[in-house]
Amino acid sequence: MKNLILILASTVLIACGARKVNKVDKVEDKTIVEVVTQKDSIQTTNKTEIKYDVENYEISVVPIDSTKEFVVEGKKYFNARILIKKKKDNTLYSNDNKVSKTSLKQAKTITKERKIEKTKVVDKKEAKTFWFWLSFWIILLLLIIWLYQKFKSKLF
Repeated sequence: MKNLILILASTVLIACGARKVNKVDKVEDKTIVEVVTQKDSIQTTNKTEIKYDVENYEISVVPIDSTKEFVVEGKKYFNARILIKKKKDNTLYSNDNKVSKTSLKQAKTITKERKIEKTKVVDKKEAKTFWFWLSFWIILLLLIIWLYQKFKSKLF
């Protein structure tokens, strides 16, 4: 009798069930590093220098009195007036043309992407407890009726 009570109590307290777990961890790392640096430097120097050194001598002999004579640089002149004009032209034309072109092209792309995907699938098949408990109570009821009829005379 004790064994029968232990068996019935253990079926009530212990349940059967199967559990299946499928765990998937998926990690994707994506790293894009793109660094473009372009440096252009163009320097052009255009230097123009023009120098004019011009000397002009202008000698004018204008006669005043034609009866008088005079000598200039080995030439004989008669009563004349000498005008000497000296023109000096020192012209300096300077042109400094500096052209500088500096271009800096810089592109920097850094992309870091980390994608973590965790999937956990639990497939749990539990015992059909409704049918188990129904059958348990029917068997228990039948057992109680059987025991009542067997020990009816001893109890009363």
